[in-house]
Amino acid sequence: MERRLTFSKVVIYFVVANVALITLLPFLIVLAGSFTSERDLITKGISLWPGTFSTDGYTFLFQNSNSIITGYRVTIFVAVVGTTLSLCLTASLAYSISIKTLKLRNVISFLTYFTMLFSGGMVAWYITMARTLGLRDSIWALILPMMINPFYVMLMRTYFRGLPDSLRESALIDGASEFRILIQIALPLAKPIIATVTLFYMLAYWNDWYHALFLIDNRELIPLQFNLYRITSNLTYLSSTSDMAQSMGQYVMLPTQGVRMATVILTIGPIVFIYPFIQKHFVKGILIGSVKG
Repeated sequence: MERRLTFSKVVIYFVVANVALITLLPFLIVLAGSFTSERDLITKGISLWPGTFSTDGYTFLFQNSNSIITGYRVTIFVAVVGTTLSLCLTASLAYSISIKTLKLRNVISFLTYFTMLFSGGMVAWYITMARTLGLRDSIWALILPMMINPFYVMLMRTYFRGLPDSLRESALIDGASEFRILIQIALPLAKPIIATVTLFYMLAYWNDWYHALFLIDNRELIPLQFNLYRITSNLTYLSSTSDMAQSMGQYVMLPTQGVRMATVILTIGPIVFIYPFIQKHFVKGILIGSVKG
């Protein structure tokens, strides 16, 4: 059957294309700014095309390339291992509290939801992580504190509740255990919500620098985000020192703006390539996981 291109479809395609261009525009501007000289960024501002091409921002960041490479290695390990463990535990908990015959289902659901509203505070959190669990200067300090997000648990639970009860009952009659039902029936049917939660967890682990600030002193365990945060903070201090030197007649232009934009490109670049593989499930997972139930 031949599809006809109507006026309404043309309008829809035009609107969608413009929205896509608008969302892509900030990334292109930052990318161009990262390759623009500091003088042009200060005098002319940011444009879609570098005025005076310069790699000063990237050169400054890679002065200590070993720390950047180490940061990438740590961040990739934390993102992959953390996302895998988080997904397994979140799916297991969500499936458990979605079973209507589970006796403590309401109690577990309440305790899970309660943590979304209240916490023990920063001091209690630090004592638990550093002293009770002994996570200081451990790679697990970047994984365990974020292993289960109660919001994602509720999202997956809502999705599992939308699955037909007859599937689980038929599997139980055939002698399947709950674990087998989860692995072979529930999870294959939950690809949209799994893709959604995977992206959320991956972004959380990839962008995390907060836990490294409190729990990591070992340079070999510093993730990329915290490493770049330290570099930009030091650059801000050097920039203020440069301003003082300028007042005394000694001027050194540091690539402050260029480094910040280069930092954005280095941090979001790798994670952007993951999205196309799961984007077809993303919207469906969000809608079904939050509406059904």
